[in-house]
Amino acid sequence: MHNKNVSTSYVGALTLIVSLFQSNITQAQETPLEITNPQLALTKTDSKPTIDGFLDEPLWQTAAVIENFTQVEPVEGAKPSQLTRVHITYDKDFIYFGVRCFDSEPEKIIAMQMQRDADLGPDDRILIVIDPYFDHRNGYFFVVNPLGAKRESLIENNSSIRDDWDGIWYAKSQIDEQGWVTEIAIPFKTIALNQSSSQWGLNIQRTIRRTNEQIRWSAPVQNKSAMSVADAGVLSGLHNIEKGIGLDFKPYSKATVRDDDDRGTGFDLEAGFDVFYKLTHSMTLAITFNTDFAETEVDDRRVNLTRFPLFFPEKRDFFLQDSGIFGFGGIRMNPLPFQSRRIGLTGSGQQVDLLGGVKITGRSGPFNIGVLSVATKDTDDVDQKLLSVGRVSLNVLEESTVGLLTTVGDPASDDETYIAGADFSFRNSHVFGDKIVQANGFFLHSSSPDGDGDDQAWGARISYPNDRISAFMGFTEIGDRYDAALGFVPRRGIREYFGRLRYRWRPENSWIRTIDIGFNPELITNLNDETESQELEFELIDLQTHRGDEFNIEFKMNREVLTSPFEIQSGIIIPTGDHRFNRIEVGASTSSSREISLGAGIEAGEFFDGDRLDIGLEAQWRPSPNLLLGLSWDQNYIDLPDGEFEVHVATARVNFFFTPDISWTNFIQWDNVSDSLGINSRVRWIIEPGNEIFFVVNQAFNTFDNRFDRTSIEVTTKIGWTFRF
Repeated sequence: MHNKNVSTSYVGALTLIVSLFQSNITQAQETPLEITNPQLALTKTDSKPTIDGFLDEPLWQTAAVIENFTQVEPVEGAKPSQLTRVHITYDKDFIYFGVRCFDSEPEKIIAMQMQRDADLGPDDRILIVIDPYFDHRNGYFFVVNPLGAKRESLIENNSSIRDDWDGIWYAKSQIDEQGWVTEIAIPFKTIALNQSSSQWGLNIQRTIRRTNEQIRWSAPVQNKSAMSVADAGVLSGLHNIEKGIGLDFKPYSKATVRDDDDRGTGFDLEAGFDVFYKLTHSMTLAITFNTDFAETEVDDRRVNLTRFPLFFPEKRDFFLQDSGIFGFGGIRMNPLPFQSRRIGLTGSGQQVDLLGGVKITGRSGPFNIGVLSVATKDTDDVDQKLLSVGRVSLNVLEESTVGLLTTVGDPASDDETYIAGADFSFRNSHVFGDKIVQANGFFLHSSSPDGDGDDQAWGARISYPNDRISAFMGFTEIGDRYDAALGFVPRRGIREYFGRLRYRWRPENSWIRTIDIGFNPELITNLNDETESQELEFELIDLQTHRGDEFNIEFKMNREVLTSPFEIQSGIIIPTGDHRFNRIEVGASTSSSREISLGAGIEAGEFFDGDRLDIGLEAQWRPSPNLLLGLSWDQNYIDLPDGEFEVHVATARVNFFFTPDISWTNFIQWDNVSDSLGINSRVRWIIEPGNEIFFVVNQAFNTFDNRFDRTSIEVTTKIGWTFRF
C-alpha cells in the first residue's frame, strides 16, 4: 500500500512539473522580456559632505541624479507611489550617495530597527548594490533605514549573500515632513575594485514597508533580485581613485575574569592583532595573531533528535571575511569539503585556542583566489596543528566559473589528511530574456585510513530559480571512506537524489500577494541502491499578504530504513526495521513590520513506530526603536514503544538600542534536556566604524529541581581599534 501511494505521488508530481514547465516556457517564448541596463556618468567633486542626513551641501546640487525608478512589487512595471531621488558623486577617497525618499504620509514611515547589522526587513529602507570589480558576478550591498541603522553584505556569484561581512562605511538618516533622507559614504579602502576600469555595476532599490512596495533602478522585474549584479546598471566616470598603501592594522586588548566550576577562577589579560594589506586593489593579505572571538554571539541552542550531527554556522569575523571565495560546487551541507567552523574545535567539541593565521583572498583578472592557513595550540588529545585550505576559480562564459579546492590537516587528530576537488558552476540570467538557469557539478577525493572502500564524492545539480516557477534537481554520491576532516560530512556511503518544484500565483486586485504550492522529493540509498531514507514533502499552500503575513500547510511522507538501533533519548531505542510515517505541518506568522509580530507552527503525526507532536511559538514586541523583546518556545512530545519524553527549548531576547552605534543585547536560552540556562549579555559601543568597545558577560546555571545554581560566569572587556594607511 505504501509503495503504491509513493508511486502515485511521484507520477502525479512529475506530470504537474512537466505541464507547468512547458506552460512557462511557452509563455516565455511568446513574450520574451528584454532587460536593458541603464547608465549613469559621474563627475568628481573637490569637496566632502558632512555625513549627517541633511542634503544641504552645494556638491549635491551638481551630483549625478537618478529618479527613473520602476515598481517591482506589488505591480511589476508600474509607476512608484512615491518619488525617490538619488544623488551620486565621488572624490579621491569616497563614493557618496545622497538619497531623498519622498513620502506623502511621513507619519506612516516604518522604522523600528536601530541595531547595527540587524535584519532591516521590517523597515522602510534603501538598498545600494555595487560591483566595483565590474565582473558581473560579485559585489557588495549596503542597506540603511530611516533611523540610520546599517547593514552590509557580500554578493558572490550572483547567488550567495554573506551577511556577516563587516566593512567600514558611514551613513546617517533623518525623517522630516517630506519623507526621509540618508547620506552614505563608502571608502574606496573598504572595497575591492578593478582600478584599470572606470566603470562599476550599480543598482538601487527602495522598500516602502507599510505596503511592501519595492521600486528599483535596473532590472525592475519580479523574476530578478536586486542582488544580481549581472543585471546591474552601469556607473561610469570613476577616475583617479586613491586607496592609500592599502594597510589596515587592527590591534585589540582584552581582560577576562572567570569563575567556573570546571576551570576554577582566574584573570586573563591578552592582546593580539589583525592586519589587512591590499597586495593589489582587489587582493588582500590578512594576518591574525593570538586570535580572539570574545565578542562573538553564542550559538542558538538545539537538541538533536536525529542520528546525524547538527550543522552550526560560522560566526567569527576573521573566517567570515571573504569566506564566499572558498564556496565549492554549490554544496550547502553534505559533503561540504571546507567548513571553517571545524578550525578551533577538536572532535569532542573542545575549544582550541588559535595561535594565528594567514589568509590571502581576492581577484586577479579572471581568477578568484583564496588561501587560508591557521595554527592551533596543542590540547590533551591533539598536537599543535597547521590547518590549510586553498581555492582558485576561473571566470568563464558570462557568469560561470570553473575551479579547484584543496584542504590539508585534521583538527581532531594528529593524522595528516587532505581533500582535493574540482567544480564547475554555470549561470545564465538571460534565458528567454529574463529567466535564470543555474547548474553545478563537482568531484572530490580525500585521503583516508588504509582499508577498502570509496574515498570520493561527486554530484551535480541544475536549477531554474525564477518567480513563477522555481525548480531544481540533483544527485550526490558520497563514498563510505570519504573523509573531509576540515569539512562537514554527516552521512557517508550514500547516493542522494533530491529536487524541488514551486509554482507561484500572483492574484490581481486581491489582499493576497502570492500563493505558492510545491513538491520536494528526496531519496537516499546506500551504495548498493538500497533505500535508507525517503521524504516526499508536499507544500499544499504557502500564502503571503501584501503586508507580509503568511500561512502555510505541508504534508510529509517519510521512510527510514534502520540497519542498526538508534538511541534517540537515554534509554529509548528506535529498533532496526523499515519505518514509514506521515506527518502534517501548519504554520502562520504576522508581518515583522508590525509592532507586535507573532508566529506559530504545529507539526503532528506518526514518528517511526510511535507518534510525535512539535509546537513552535514565537513573539516579538518593538514598543519603540530603542527596545526589542523576543520570546520563543519549541516543544517536542514524542511517544515511542520504548517510552515517551518531552523536549523543551526556550529563548528570550531583551535588547536595548540607545543609538545606532550603542547597544546592549541579552540572549537567554534554556532546555530541559541539559537542564541548564545560559545568558549572553553584550554591550557594544561603535565609537566610529572600525573602532569598538565590547563588554560581554556569559553565565551558566543548572536548573535541576527548579533551582538556579550558577556553574560559571565570565566577564570580558575588549577594545578593538582600526588604523588605516
